[in-house]
Amino acid sequence: MDKNWLIRTKSNHILGPISKEKVVELYKNGSIKADDEVCCGNGYWFFIREDDLVERFLTGNEIQTFNPISEAKDVLTQGVHSGAPEAPSNDITMVGGINLSMLKQPAPVTAESNPPVPDIPAPTHKSPATKESVSPETKKKNNVVPRPRSPKVQKPLKKQNFIKYIGVFGFIVLLLLVYFRKSIIQSLFQGEITSSFSIIAPAHAQEDIPGKKKRLLESTIPFEKVVFKPSIGLDGFKVSSQFDINVITCQDLNNDVYQLAVILYPPEVINEKFMIRLRDCVLKLPESHPVKKWMKWVAASKPLKPEDLQKRTFLMEILNSQFNLITDVKVKNEIIKSLHEIPGNTIAEQILKSYLYLMIGNITRSDNILREIMSAAPRLNWERTGLRPSMYHKLAVEQAQQIFTKLGKHPADRRVFELFGLYLQSFYNDESLVAIADDIDTSDIESKLGLRYIEGLAPQFVHYLRLTNMGEPRRIKSLRNFKKFPLDEQSYWFWPFFEIDPLVSDALHPELSRVEKEDQLWFIYLMENEKLSDLFNKKSGRSFLPGRRPYLKESLNDHHTFMMALFKLIELGDINHELIVKAADQIIHD
Repeated sequence: MDKNWLIRTKSNHILGPISKEKVVELYKNGSIKADDEVCCGNGYWFFIREDDLVERFLTGNEIQTFNPISEAKDVLTQGVHSGAPEAPSNDITMVGGINLSMLKQPAPVTAESNPPVPDIPAPTHKSPATKESVSPETKKKNNVVPRPRSPKVQKPLKKQNFIKYIGVFGFIVLLLLVYFRKSIIQSLFQGEITSSFSIIAPAHAQEDIPGKKKRLLESTIPFEKVVFKPSIGLDGFKVSSQFDINVITCQDLNNDVYQLAVILYPPEVINEKFMIRLRDCVLKLPESHPVKKWMKWVAASKPLKPEDLQKRTFLMEILNSQFNLITDVKVKNEIIKSLHEIPGNTIAEQILKSYLYLMIGNITRSDNILREIMSAAPRLNWERTGLRPSMYHKLAVEQAQQIFTKLGKHPADRRVFELFGLYLQSFYNDESLVAIADDIDTSDIESKLGLRYIEGLAPQFVHYLRLTNMGEPRRIKSLRNFKKFPLDEQSYWFWPFFEIDPLVSDALHPELSRVEKEDQLWFIYLMENEKLSDLFNKKSGRSFLPGRRPYLKESLNDHHTFMMALFKLIELGDINHELIVKAADQIIHD
């Protein structure tokens, strides 16, 4: 019995080879379905539903011939061609609804004596004239047609991904470089600036540079619940107090320290809650009490005279003008008249005059005013304002943001103005003023500080900026060059703002003696450095402190030196009723 029949199920599982009798048995018991196919030997496949072919080749005796259409690879005879006998399979499962265990059962008619035959008989070659009738469906099923490959999504090349990532990373780095440019410049260009293209970090960002100490600008004097500190802005050197009004009780106000703290409290931050709580505490105090007098002064309105109000209104119109140049003859003459009336005694008044000169086209005069401010040592500019500000000074302080914005956006050369912005950042600590100065773009002037032309605008200040960017060893080495940095320049520009302990030597004593004679108030501030104080005591044979208190109390009588003297007296602990009365009289004297 020849086992040369194959079964291909609907799910494309091929079973066999088995005998024809077994195929007929599976066909009759319904194990083979209509969509299953069978074939004999190397014949063509036909469906069970093709009744005419089933009747001819399966249930009938007609032998199926070679399939001339099939071009499929012969996988049925590989074992025969290779000479390897077929290994019997023990994997009996249900495939396509056919119980494979039935294929192992012997056919009803057996012939054990018959010799074994190959699984797949050799194909029978027919003459070309032999024709076989094949249904179109069977031809389509047996004809091997190459299937079109499914389109694959082309992945980006690794090189393209790498370039994309590099581009994104570069863009992020560029943004960081732009945002942190000043810090990067500071870290890359440590050392003395000597070339024409040297770059220096802004002075206000130097607090973290080793060796630099803004000791004077950052000084604080704590007294229990109160902190006194210098507040240096367009109003000059002022002493301000900080305390929590909710913590201080009415009983505390019997103490001289808290009374002075109230009088020195910044008026611009006083709110209604503060005044109500304070009023409840001072109601029972006599009218002559300094705290009560101060409260009435703060609460009182201070109307301008009609003439001053008219001048203020005109200047406000100029400040809010959208033009960078006034050409109207009438308005221009009015501005010139205002320039003659503005005193120019304070920095705020000078800044206002600089702006007005710019508006009438006199750029040189406008820049020269700013250069004049920067050429003066910080200590001299601090005490210029005093406690008697003019209407023009108050206007300039109130409109500082507007004035600086218009000065910075003017189309003229802004190098002098940018340098002035660095001056404010370096020697002033009022938060509102420093915030305005920080908005000034100083990158252009910073990149040119090594040029002699820039040094000529304000030599001492440019020297200070160059020293701020040096490490302490190089800075001290430079300061020992008294020809390049004279001692009279150092005592006003460098000593209070740098750590100079390694510099202190006997060579500095002549300058200390000169400052003591000519500017005793500043000499007291210089003596804050312990090494300078020890040097003076050693060379002069006396302590610097005795005899200074009378001088400081005398300085309280001048409204220009009042605040600087007051700060030192507070630091020495000389807070008493007399000092409080003096402070109230100076502050509320309008």
